[in-house]
Amino acid sequence: MLLGAGLAWPGLAGSQPAAQAPAAPQAPPPAGAPGPGRAQPVLPGFDSQRNLPIDLDAQSSEFDRRSNRLVFRSMRITQGTLSIRADVAEATRLDFENSRWQFRGNVEIINQGAKVWCDAAELTFLGHELRSALLHGAPARFEQQGPNGQHTEGRAGTMDYDVAGGMMRMSANAWISDGANEIAGERISYDLRRQYVTAEAGSGGPVRMKINPSQRGQKGGKAP
Repeated sequence: MLLGAGLAWPGLAGSQPAAQAPAAPQAPPPAGAPGPGRAQPVLPGFDSQRNLPIDLDAQSSEFDRRSNRLVFRSMRITQGTLSIRADVAEATRLDFENSRWQFRGNVEIINQGAKVWCDAAELTFLGHELRSALLHGAPARFEQQGPNGQHTEGRAGTMDYDVAGGMMRMSANAWISDGANEIAGERISYDLRRQYVTAEAGSGGPVRMKINPSQRGQKGGKAP
């Protein structure tokens, strides 16, 4: 555990504070040589999906010529390991080369080991792949199942999901847990590939962390 302007914790059950055991270097391993415990097998390079077809299914679709806006209802988009569902989806063009989509109502995103649920989302596609998703909810939630069974879940009022970079940035009552450790703060960033958390305090108060030894290895936790 590293303490400074924020707070960081390796997102794996059983991690120990630096005062009890020297912290191992946290830098990613060289390309082609992932270290033990890394999550790269769950989150491979997103470029592997760029050339895969994108399938779109909807219960109905509408086109407003005056506003040049497409509206889809009960929509699902799939591309490789990526799946996106929502009650309503809107876009100004049916194009995934460079477009921005608005999703609302029971939004669900499943992508390379991570699942996200929210009330509304703004998704950006570039170069025939999903690059980012700005998620809003009461709260927006995510969970990830790691390669060795580790379970991480988090929630916040807003989540900025950098899909290409494998990073989840949470703000507004952010909270995250791996079943043993819980962290709450104004802003929390979670590296999905490295399973590494960084939390920052804000005007709402300091970063709070809770460790529950009796719950190690169990799923989830309760917000502090």
